[in-house]
Amino acid sequence: MATEIWHEFEDDAPVTIIPVANGRLEVYAGGEKIFDRKAEGGAYPDMQRVRAIKTEIRNRLS
Repeated sequence: MATEIWHEFEDDAPVTIIPVANGRLEVYAGGEKIFDRKAEGGAYPDMQRVRAIKTEIRNRLS
């Protein structure tokens, strides 16, 4: 997911991806959490969810 986001936005995206203890993964855009792996059931996001996350980032950049 990190590669997808950074490839799309490079240095333009105010995104922080934080691997947290116990396999947790959180994605923040502009200081706001937009993805929490644990809160979404613990699985890594599929490509559809990654696209939705990228859309959310794109909207925040607009």
